[in-house]
Amino acid sequence: MDAEEERYQFTWPDKSKASRLANTPTTMTLRPCREESVEFENTENLYIEGDNLEVLKILRETYLGKVKMIYIDPPYNTGNDFVYNDDFSQSKEEFEKQSGFFDEDGNQTRETMIKNSESNGRFHTDWLNMMYPRLKIARELLSEDGVIFISIDEKENQNLRKVCDEIFGERNLVSQIPWQSRASIQNDTDFSINHEYIVCYAKNRRQEKRRLKESNFAEWHKRNSFVCRPLPLDLTKFDNPDNDPRGKWKSDPFDAPNIRPNLTYPITNPNTGETFWPPEGRHWRTEQEQFEIALKDNRIRWGANGKGRPQLKVFYEEKKDLGSIDNSWFSAEKVGTATQGTKELMNLFDGAKIFDTPKPVSLLVKLLELSNLHSNDIV
Repeated sequence: MDAEEERYQFTWPDKSKASRLANTPTTMTLRPCREESVEFENTENLYIEGDNLEVLKILRETYLGKVKMIYIDPPYNTGNDFVYNDDFSQSKEEFEKQSGFFDEDGNQTRETMIKNSESNGRFHTDWLNMMYPRLKIARELLSEDGVIFISIDEKENQNLRKVCDEIFGERNLVSQIPWQSRASIQNDTDFSINHEYIVCYAKNRRQEKRRLKESNFAEWHKRNSFVCRPLPLDLTKFDNPDNDPRGKWKSDPFDAPNIRPNLTYPITNPNTGETFWPPEGRHWRTEQEQFEIALKDNRIRWGANGKGRPQLKVFYEEKKDLGSIDNSWFSAEKVGTATQGTKELMNLFDGAKIFDTPKPVSLLVKLLELSNLHSNDIV
């Protein structure tokens, strides 16, 4: 291969077909089940039973760009679970005949899902082809300030991240949250695997970013602070040693992780004349124009003695409604465990274990709290 043809890419067999599948219109429609519903005429909730790809396509017609938060719990591809077969090599009739999806009289016999064992030569390929079109449509459903949370374990975590980087954009990764899914020690392999992951991507983390006038620096900072709803602020960390009329404040670093050329520029301390650049592997928090606005507005501090690197004054009154960010470790004590989820499910179904891997209600509540939801938002 010539050097000009070489480029970094993440690909697999039938990827292009999986992509086209997301754009193929559906011929399906939703049929109301009044007899199986609760408060059919008054409820604002929908429970939809069907192939999830077709359902997503139906929802796209009504909810395009309107969904604030999505949580999905897809097959983890452990070798023992099932993935949807969207069938790129067989006709629909051939697959249905082989899979037993319909009997000889044309009656449906089982779900369109097949077991994906590790002996399958397309082990990762089949899982990726199942996930790709569903994630593409999920992104289309999200509002501009929407977020998606995806449960996964270490077997397909790296592939999920690569797919999501492509679909949502690498810059829209909010966090990969380790969840302590069990508290007890088990003899799994070399380690007791006590955690899973929840991967979170935003539709557009910078959707609110725009150039504002000098008087609106506080609004600019507010709009660029969070994608997810944070925790209450700790007032004890704020003080007002310079009697700033805006009240108590605290110093935050003016640099942030990663390197971005538009956020990399020299800053000179006016007290000493010393010039500072972002630390290695980091960039400044704002573009130079916003920095100059903040400096003029007395929002930049130069350390306790006035001779240090730039810091940003963050005022309690401006940030109290935004709060403080959460940490990226979901402990069992904080959000519950898989065992707790199983117990909650069995309590609903008279002791029957209907699903293999239910998530605890407390985990879902936590994700809802982080999603910065408002009264009319769609989940």
